[in-house]
Amino acid sequence: MNYNPKIESISSQDISLKNRKDLEITGVKKLISLNQEEFIVDTVLGFMIVRGYNLEMKQLDIEKGILSIIGDVYLIEYQESAKTKKNKSFVSKLFK
Repeated sequence: MNYNPKIESISSQDISLKNRKDLEITGVKKLISLNQEEFIVDTVLGFMIVRGYNLEMKQLDIEKGILSIIGDVYLIEYQESAKTKKNKSFVSKLFK
């Protein structure tokens, strides 16, 4: 496994979507999978799913943490981590 301290030190993320066709994401740690309809990305803020039609990777620079995607984007979604779900259930128990 490659360790990249530059990416680990990045704690912010920007997402720019122009006309639902040109997406740029910063804070990218790893590209998990991709096809023409879905990208799964590990980012500094958690796993992200991008869905659309005719999606193509325009640029990937892991050292800088940048991913650019072109195509018709219809969904950008973060997946909750197990840690977040565990904390949420604990908090919800307190306020029952």
